Amino acid sequence: MEAPKVRVFRVEGMDCADCARKVEDALNRVPGVVKAEVSFQSGKAYLQLEVPQAEEEAARALSALGYRLRPEGEENPEGEEKGGLPGPWRWALASGGLLLAAFLASLFLPGLAPWGYRLAALVGVFPLARRAVATFRQNPFSIQTLVTLATLGALLIGAEAEAALVVFLFLVGEVLEAYSVAQARRSLYVLSELLPRRAYRLKEGGVEEVPLKALRVGDLVRVPPGERVPADGVVVSGQASVEEAAFTGEPLPRPKGIGDRVYGGSLVQEGSLVVKVERHPEEGFLAEMERLAEEALLKKSQAERVVDAFSRRYTPAVLLLAGFVALVLPLFQGDFLGHLYKALALLLIACPCALVVSVPAAIAAGVGRGARAGVLFKSGAALERLAGVRYVALDKTGTLTLGKPTLVRVVTFGVSTEEALALAKGVAEGSSHPLARAVREASGPKALPSEEHRAVPGLGAFARVEGKEVGLVRPEAWDLPPEVEAQVKALAEEGFSLSLLVREGVPLALLAFQDTPRLEAREVLAELRRLGLKPLLLTGDRETSALALGTAIGLFPEEIRAGLSPVDKLRLVEELAGRGGVAMVGDGVNDAPALAKATVGLAVAEGTEAALRSADVGLLSLAALPRAFRLSRMTMAVVRQNIALAVGLKGVFLLSTLLGLTGLWPAVLADSGALVLVTANSLRLLRSRV
Repeated sequence: MEAPKVRVFRVEGMDCADCARKVEDALNRVPGVVKAEVSFQSGKAYLQLEVPQAEEEAARALSALGYRLRPEGEENPEGEEKGGLPGPWRWALASGGLLLAAFLASLFLPGLAPWGYRLAALVGVFPLARRAVATFRQNPFSIQTLVTLATLGALLIGAEAEAALVVFLFLVGEVLEAYSVAQARRSLYVLSELLPRRAYRLKEGGVEEVPLKALRVGDLVRVPPGERVPADGVVVSGQASVEEAAFTGEPLPRPKGIGDRVYGGSLVQEGSLVVKVERHPEEGFLAEMERLAEEALLKKSQAERVVDAFSRRYTPAVLLLAGFVALVLPLFQGDFLGHLYKALALLLIACPCALVVSVPAAIAAGVGRGARAGVLFKSGAALERLAGVRYVALDKTGTLTLGKPTLVRVVTFGVSTEEALALAKGVAEGSSHPLARAVREASGPKALPSEEHRAVPGLGAFARVEGKEVGLVRPEAWDLPPEVEAQVKALAEEGFSLSLLVREGVPLALLAFQDTPRLEAREVLAELRRLGLKPLLLTGDRETSALALGTAIGLFPEEIRAGLSPVDKLRLVEELAGRGGVAMVGDGVNDAPALAKATVGLAVAEGTEAALRSADVGLLSLAALPRAFRLSRMTMAVVRQNIALAVGLKGVFLLSTLLGLTGLWPAVLADSGALVLVTANSLRLLRSRV
């Protein structure tokens, strides 16, 4: 049976977290929709459809609620300009105009003023009442319902001017909220705007200028100085300095030449390149980064789940309090209209919108800022957990080093160097380990034919060559003759990484490799210490080799754990996780078990898709590691500030309303004001320096 198809849609009109919840509930009840997930932050719905007709049913269901479902990538049929003022601004303008007219009438024609205020209130409340009726079954306590009841109640007790002012302030708050949300959503997709609108494709006889969509895999494109690379590809001609700061966070341009990979959206500053397209622009690295950011917003953090649970109980509790004030207190204290007025103000305070938005708005801004700083959070939970870890466990090869070791020495035992290399290359053909890659790339004889390749974790790689089992193994894991052990010790003391070539269990040669530390490794480790974190190097290398590297990049001997198998790494990571939390930083492939067991797993990806998928967080370079910690801490600080703002303002106005110090319009001003404040506070993260 064919699996249900997943399609992505934009949901128009969804400008609050409560809206997203209602949309998701409605879509999950549509026949033919297997599962619906809705992200308020990105404004998208992800539907698993059993039958194509379910799309039309889903669109009708949302249309009845006042929302519009539009397939991702479809142009806006209404022709609205991108970046136009969102939200109910027309209704706010109409209500505000009538309110101003009523105020002027109160100065010159006092008899007409009450009718003007009533008209302003009714015009303003109309779209809210319509939405409240449409969504009443899904959520009888929506903010639209509460504001509608408060407005009509104010009109009934003769508070026409306040009713009109309440509606106008609420509509203005809705417009400001929608604008803030639109700005936050736009930040998630700013990366795709780095792609140029055209490309210079090479053809027989010259160069043709074509739109980006016309590019195909295998096309050759010329990128002159000052232009952005149109698609992911490999340089086939030319040399240039290429700036990738917009999505790696690295301020300095990198030199690129023949054979180097470049990514769509990077800027050629000096020189010119001819690039062979490897991925269509719409499916390239930037698109992958945006997709990861979107997926992160679907996975809620612990703080978000706690706030959601609290908000679901908060509204009914305040509504019960409003009912008590309106119906019970007058029986003992009299003044029915006065208590009814207080109850109407409490209705407005009962809306938890600012509280519900406080966490996802900050998480969305943190994820968006991370994407532009070379840090790809795969969930809000990962961003949250990273702020609380104490230890940073770092793999060596591919993390603290360039991950491109070279074979520098071969010491043989009873065979020629040529024979040893031919055998080693035969085994290396079936392995993806960096040392195996170095063997394959070494100059010398070609690989002997090999078959039955296999890998033994913690031991090495094996294959059958010329009918005999040959392996490239860790010397520490093998029973060595004295003369071989002496050579291992001597080479290890020089700081080499070693691999032992064996045939039928008999040592044939020692292969010595050297890897180059990353230039930024020392500064990154220093920054981690300044952040109060304790770095630890976890490696399978011998202690002498690990100490040589560690000393070169500024690690202390007590921060180095050498001779570890994958199982040893796993146990150590589990221990550190129980001692205050640990972030494991690896290459995303060989360290998968430790990455999974860590409090947070981070993969230094350098743009490789496999590494991005293997951990909780992808780092586009080692230099992005301190940024990830700073950003997570800043985001969680903003989350705490937002919650304090939302809860604090609600609490103050709840108390002041009960004491009779504030009324309807201050209550709605506090609600809309808190909403705008927490959203604006979250947007600060998008401009923060990390």
